[in-house]
Amino acid sequence: MILKPHLAAVAAAMAIAVPALAAPTTAAPDLARDADALIARMLDLSKTDGGGQDEQCPAALADQVDALVARRGFDALDAFRRDAVLYAVVVCRPFDDARAVSAARRLDRDDVPPPILASASMVLLADAASRNDGKGELAALERAVAADAAQVAALPPEMYGQTVEDLKDDPAGRARALDLLRGLDWPTEDGHDQVDNDWALVRAQLAADDGDMTRAGAVLDRAGAPHTLLAVAQDRRFAPLWAQMEAAGRFDWTKVLETALAKAEDQSRREPANLKRVAYRVDHLRSLGRRDEAIAAGAAALARLKAGEAFEDVELSAPMLVAIQASVLSEVGRFDEADALLAQPVAKDQLTQNTARAALLLGLDRSAEVLKVVDAADASIASPFGLMWLDELRACAHHRLGDEAAAGKSLEKLRKGWRDNPYALSGALLCLGRDDEAAQLMIRRLRDPALRGDALKAFRDGPSPPAIPSRDAELDARRRALVARPEVVSVMREYGRAITVPLSGDYAGGY
Repeated sequence: MILKPHLAAVAAAMAIAVPALAAPTTAAPDLARDADALIARMLDLSKTDGGGQDEQCPAALADQVDALVARRGFDALDAFRRDAVLYAVVVCRPFDDARAVSAARRLDRDDVPPPILASASMVLLADAASRNDGKGELAALERAVAADAAQVAALPPEMYGQTVEDLKDDPAGRARALDLLRGLDWPTEDGHDQVDNDWALVRAQLAADDGDMTRAGAVLDRAGAPHTLLAVAQDRRFAPLWAQMEAAGRFDWTKVLETALAKAEDQSRREPANLKRVAYRVDHLRSLGRRDEAIAAGAAALARLKAGEAFEDVELSAPMLVAIQASVLSEVGRFDEADALLAQPVAKDQLTQNTARAALLLGLDRSAEVLKVVDAADASIASPFGLMWLDELRACAHHRLGDEAAAGKSLEKLRKGWRDNPYALSGALLCLGRDDEAAQLMIRRLRDPALRGDALKAFRDGPSPPAIPSRDAELDARRRALVARPEVVSVMREYGRAITVPLSGDYAGGY
C-alpha cells in the first residue's frame, strides 16, 4: 500500500491549515514565514486537477519540506503550522518512507484535524502491514475510518486485503476489520464486489464459526463471484445453507461463471482503459473451455498495450493479464509462445511475470532456467505469501537438479512460514516426494478454520486442459493421490465435501 493521499483529501486538509498563515508562534519569524510559504504552495497544489504523484508534490518541494522539518526551532512552531508541514511530509513521501512514518506518528493525536489524522493513520496502517502486524493495522484502520471514512474508501479495496489476512489468527479483530470495511460507502464497483464476495465470505465464515447461520446467510445474500460460491458449496460450515442455495441456482457453475463473464464484458466496454477487466474476461473464457476466444481477447488487449495505448491500471494489471494469457496458451500446448510472452516485461513489476514464467519452466522440466528466472524476480515488492512461491519454485528446481541440500534449505523456510502460504509448502512437499508430510499438512489446514476454505480447493475436480506439461501432470497425479488418502478424506468429510465442476483453470483443483 504505497500510495499518497487522494487529492480531495489533500485539498480538505490543507484548507484547514489556512489559519496557520495568521497564527501567532514563538518560533523564529523566518521559520514561520518559510512555513507559511510552504503551506501556501501545498494548498495551491491541492487545488490542481492533476492526480499524479509528481503533480501533488514535485521532488524539489518535497526536499524543501524535509529541510524545514529538520530546521532548529521547528518544534516551537504553533500547532497549526507544525501539523500542516508534517502533513506535507505525508503528502510528499510514499507511505513506506521513514520520513512519512515519523511524521504520521507525530500527527496521531486527537486534536489533529480529521482529514490530516486519517491520512496519518493510513501511513501507520501501511507501516504496520510492512511488519504483518494485524493488530496495528486494525488500530490504524479504526482510527482512519473514525476520522474520515471517505478517505479510506478512496483507495482501491484490494489495498486492505493484507489487513484481513494478517488478522487470521484473531477472529474477533478480523470481524471488526471486515465490519468496518463492509460498512464504508465505496464509490467503485470493485469496492462493492469486495463487500459482496471476498469480504462477505470471510465474514460469513466467522459468523458460522460462532453458530450464527442467520447472519452468515445474510452476509452472503449478494455473493455472485464463482470463487466465493464454490467456497461456500464445499465448506461444511455452510451446510445449513446448501439446499436453499442449490434450489436458487446459485450452485449452477456454468451459469454462475457465464454471469461473471457477462459482467466483466460489460465493465470492459464501460472501462476500456482498465486492463483488469480484460484479464477477468480472459480467465473466465479459459475456465469455460472457450480458449480460442480467451487467447483472442488477451492478444487484442496486449496489442493495444504494445502499440502505446494508455491504461489506467497498467502497473497493477498488465503483469496479471500476461500471466493469465500465458496460462491459456500453455493449456493448448503453445508453450514456447507462453514463455516468450512471460519473458517480456510489460510493467515495472518484475515479480508476477517471473513467478509465472518460473512455474511454466518447472512444468517443462527446465529447472536450471527456473533458478535464473526466480533470482531475477524483484523480491523487494513481494509479500510473505509471494516470497513463499519463490521458495517453492527453488525447492522443486533444486530437487530436480539433484541438489538436495539447497532444496532442503528452501523447504525449511517454507515450513517455518507455512501459515503465510500453505499452498507453497504443500506444492513443494509433493514435488519432493514427501507425501506423508503433505498429507499431515493437509489435515492441519482442514482443521484450521482460517485455512480450511483454501484447503478444500484441493478436493475440487474439473475437466483437464487439452495440454499439460509433463512435470505438471506428475504433480497433479500426486495431488490426486494425496486427496484420496483415507486419513485425509476422513478429516475432509468432517469439515467439507468434494465436488466436481464443469470448469477448468483455477476453479478445478489446488494444493
